Amino acid sequence: MIRLDKLLAHGGLGSRSSVKKLLRSGAVTVNGKCVFDSSMRVDESKDAVAADGKKIEIRKEVYLMMHKPSGYVCAKRDGLHQTVFDLLGDAYRTPFFEDNLHTIGRLDCDTEGLLILTTDGELTHRITSPKSECGKTYFVRLSNKVRSGEAADYVCKCAQGVHIGPEGREKEADCKSACLVWLGSGDEKDECTLTIYEGKFHEVKRIFSALGNEVVYLKRIAIGALRLDESLEKGEWRELSEDEIELLYRI
Repeated sequence: MIRLDKLLAHGGLGSRSSVKKLLRSGAVTVNGKCVFDSSMRVDESKDAVAADGKKIEIRKEVYLMMHKPSGYVCAKRDGLHQTVFDLLGDAYRTPFFEDNLHTIGRLDCDTEGLLILTTDGELTHRITSPKSECGKTYFVRLSNKVRSGEAADYVCKCAQGVHIGPEGREKEADCKSACLVWLGSGDEKDECTLTIYEGKFHEVKRIFSALGNEVVYLKRIAIGALRLDESLEKGEWRELSEDEIELLYRI
């Protein structure tokens, strides 16, 4: 059960105050009868709610995949940068979504790639909880090319767990085992994927810094078994399919 004014706001009909004005005008019906009481409780699964004769469709949870571009922050508001929420359409600017839609974890302002936005707090906890050890895979481009012998050393050290230095307010720390896979052929390499199983501050960048290198480009390409849809251009987003949502719930 949900309050009628909240349901109407969720349905994109404006703020709570504007919804109350709509109710006072007699434009809202529940099961075909005019309703004026904003505090009335309705059952979204059974009651038919309409405004000006148009049925209000309410969705319980929303799951979005975004190809996050560089230059955007994963916050609702920011005084310096645009946020990933600025990229969403008007349908996701209702009071309900302003209160409930959030990102699962964060990507740095200069990091691109897979970002999940949802209203599902249970899923968010499942993926971000340290107990889940959910793998997050990144494509990495490095400043300095790495020769074959040193490349093998990088793989071993990541598998053992790298000790990373402090950054800002973050203290030095030991990282859990990570999986590094070099890309391309030849004796010198500067591109790889790295899968980490925790979420320390700037972890990928700090790992390579500890190994004596520098990340110049970073893109998240997978969360668990869910991979970024490469048909999405930077800044584009789409809803997850039922199969994709199931992949996330298997984590």
